[in-house]
Amino acid sequence: MIKKKYKILLKNKYFWISIFFFIWMSFFDSNSFMLHYKFRNSIQEMTSNRDFLRKKILLEGIQLKKLTTDSMYLEKLAREKFYMKKEDEDLFIISIKKKNRKNKNLTSHINK
Repeated sequence: MIKKKYKILLKNKYFWISIFFFIWMSFFDSNSFMLHYKFRNSIQEMTSNRDFLRKKILLEGIQLKKLTTDSMYLEKLAREKFYMKKEDEDLFIISIKKKNRKNKNLTSHINK
């Protein structure tokens, strides 16, 4: 009984046309399912980039407003970020280097 159904199914031209249509639409057509999947992924990526850039624009706008209105913030930023100083000041830059715990432990054992 089951074999008979499969034989009828395999001889049916509509079945083969449907299979061919599905394969064609999946891989070869200009509106294939693969392209739709890629487009959906790129849309999601672009949306996340857009949201990130909107947040960044908002933060930059806040910082610009703060720079144009607050002279103390402008001076602080110039001193910290660009190492600017007044004419009668001396500038000392102290950098702190952090050592890894492993290296510190090795050197302490060697010194003992």
